[in-house]
Amino acid sequence: MDEKISLAQVTALVVDSDQYSTAIVGQILRGFGLTNHKIVEDGERAKQSLMHSHHDLMICEAMLQDMPASDLVRWTRQLPDLQVKRISIVVMTGETQASTIIAVRDSGANSIIRKPVAPNVLFDHIMRSVKSERPFIETDTYIGPCRRFKNLGPPGGVGRRKTDLSLEVGAASQPNMSQEEIDALLRPTKLAID
Repeated sequence: MDEKISLAQVTALVVDSDQYSTAIVGQILRGFGLTNHKIVEDGERAKQSLMHSHHDLMICEAMLQDMPASDLVRWTRQLPDLQVKRISIVVMTGETQASTIIAVRDSGANSIIRKPVAPNVLFDHIMRSVKSERPFIETDTYIGPCRRFKNLGPPGGVGRRKTDLSLEVGAASQPNMSQEEIDALLRPTKLAID
């Protein structure tokens, strides 16, 4: 089944000070039918736009002029307005250092992609972010979509051992082990070698 997807009803906020990059992203978005997008140069302008305009999606450069994208994402996720708080956020970066990627992921972004951006990659990340079934998590240290993408369970739904659990874990069939039993299991033992 060849399903046509239109992004004509989606509104996007693109946050990047690089005019070359925003021109490319804008052209890609128009190619997807997403013509209703606004471009701002820095995090402060993005905050103002998020507070005063409706956006379904934010595409943001990882290193903005005035702040890292992780700070902007974290600020967005802490807003009281649920519609703004739960906006889909895709972060783009030319830096693929682990620290940058971890900071963006841990701030609550839906996904992060490497620049230069390929249209098919951007489209896949937008669709994954917008149509995601990942639950939205709110804890003391993290607000955003669940960072786990998949829980596939054993391959083919069948484990390699009789004791492998299925995806659906039911009620315990035996009582839990006591702390003494756990300690005894983990206690180092001496082996006699002949």
